[in-house]
Amino acid sequence: MRNLHLPRAMSAWLSRLTGQPARPANDAPDTVMHWPPTAARVLMSSERHAYKCLSQALALEHPKGFLLAHVPLHKLVRVPKHHSYREWLSRTGLLTVDFALCDEHGYARAVIVMPAAEDPSRHGRKRERLLRVLAATDLSVTQWERDWQNESSERLRAMLFTKPRGAGYFADVPQAH
Repeated sequence: MRNLHLPRAMSAWLSRLTGQPARPANDAPDTVMHWPPTAARVLMSSERHAYKCLSQALALEHPKGFLLAHVPLHKLVRVPKHHSYREWLSRTGLLTVDFALCDEHGYARAVIVMPAAEDPSRHGRKRERLLRVLAATDLSVTQWERDWQNESSERLRAMLFTKPRGAGYFADVPQAH
């Protein structure tokens, strides 16, 4: 019985049909040469407007805080290690939140999820799974509404940071000397 490697045999057969020269098996295409990368826009227009509003509200609550965009879920939450972390990551590894508002120590304090227009069923299920995981945490989860762009920073702050700070919370605020 012949030991044929089917993908190579099919590739050689297709190359002969199309008239292209067959590439040696060890000559893999260089991804940079065949698919030249270009810089992409990270935030859409609505996300940029939301970012500006959120950064002003965050500055009132946590003056030295961070506003992060498109944060993977596994960076925001911790799960118990007595179950397989790899399995949890395989189920939630591709889920991201649109914005995470963090305090000066790098802990997420609030999460913003922007509405997606007419989610297909797969994206809808992913969104539901994301919201279900976030609901189990102590994070304040808010769905961004477009009309908040005209809200004052103080009012937006009250809407975003609904959960009170813990008794032992220390905020490193600037002191006037």
